[in-house]
Amino acid sequence: MHNVNRIHLICGGRFHDFDLARLTLLKIMAEQESVRCTCANHFRDVDRLDGVNGIILYNCDLLPDESQTTALDAFVNRGGRIFALHATNAPIEFTDGPSIVASGVHIPGLVKVPTAEISPRYMSLLGSRFVAHLASQAFTVNVVDADHELTRGLNDFAVTDEPYVSEMLSDVRVLLSARYKGDAPGYVKAKFADDPPRPQLYVKDHGRGSVAYLTLGHSCGRFDLRPMVEEVAPVRGPWDDPNYQELLRRGICWIGKAAESAGQST
Repeated sequence: MHNVNRIHLICGGRFHDFDLARLTLLKIMAEQESVRCTCANHFRDVDRLDGVNGIILYNCDLLPDESQTTALDAFVNRGGRIFALHATNAPIEFTDGPSIVASGVHIPGLVKVPTAEISPRYMSLLGSRFVAHLASQAFTVNVVDADHELTRGLNDFAVTDEPYVSEMLSDVRVLLSARYKGDAPGYVKAKFADDPPRPQLYVKDHGRGSVAYLTLGHSCGRFDLRPMVEEVAPVRGPWDDPNYQELLRRGICWIGKAAESAGQST
């Protein structure tokens, strides 16, 4: 008897092309006959995930409230898995001004560094908190742990994306990393002079379950920065890149191996 890999996708927020992400993820899930997926652009249903093995999160400035955070924590504690992508750990707040132009975009003020008081339990569950990103550029992603199913057999690869700087909040197992330094236009913390290995993919245990976080994955559609700017040139980021799609594919399979206690059904 084959198990059905039941996944709940929460894809929504601000400043990104969530339609592109949702479509790409659903296409990859459709390659596997065992996968069944439900979709939402909010956290309102996370207390009703009976029979779901895992949750995929592709969000920006979309945070669960306290009761929803409790439900997510309980879901992972009992054996469920979360596969989080890109800006999911990024609450966005601006200073009071003045307005500036950053990377060609008018914004009302500098982007603040999120404080520890913003969704602390949720950020702890994810394992990291967004600080800033450098301007989109090409960089090399290095495989630092090839003994995990998410990275086994992979080679280092080049990608063009937003280089993320995050504050790590938990002990994690880093699978992919990258080195970069430079300016972060539009951010209060706007310069990063050092270039330590920065996690690009990590996993962390939480109770009987686990969380995987892949920081790669920026995208932005033509109208996604309204009302700050009327139109922008679309950016697909790494979503068409075969290396990135392979990581997504592996993340979906990794969810399918969630423990029986996560509610796996046939």
